[in-house]
Amino acid sequence: MIFKERILSGSIRKALQTFPAVVLTGPRQSGKTTLCRKLFEHSHRFVSLEDPDVRLRARADPRAFLDPYPSPVIIDEIQYCPELLSYIKTRIDQDRRPGQWVLTRSQNVVLMESVTQSPAGRAAVLTLLPFFVAERCGNAHAGRDVPAWLKEPIAT
Repeated sequence: MIFKERILSGSIRKALQTFPAVVLTGPRQSGKTTLCRKLFEHSHRFVSLEDPDVRLRARADPRAFLDPYPSPVIIDEIQYCPELLSYIKTRIDQDRRPGQWVLTRSQNVVLMESVTQSPAGRAAVLTLLPFFVAERCGNAHAGRDVPAWLKEPIAT
């Protein structure tokens, strides 16, 4: 599989230089897992909550579940076990260094409420949409993410 650079990559890297955690949200199959695995393959451990057995262990004892995954870590599909968020918040409070946690989740209004309440001020929340034309063409470096686009002056 050929990896295609995403416009949001720069924003994710920048957010991880500032915040202890980044929550990457977006529709299913938009590339959240692939992007995170590629961006952080050499720096972060990876655990997916999509596997039902992994999910059961996380729910049964969240604290013990997190122990074998010291930060920096990517926790994929956090929507399957939102009870982990309080334990992650506690760990962030113990170690506020940037870039320790990357959480991915498919869009879910109920979880979004949990994410904004639990690690508030500790996490940047970014949304990855399906491919833009520039990304599909392998020209993501020429594209702009929405925050950069909004900062541009309006031509009159």
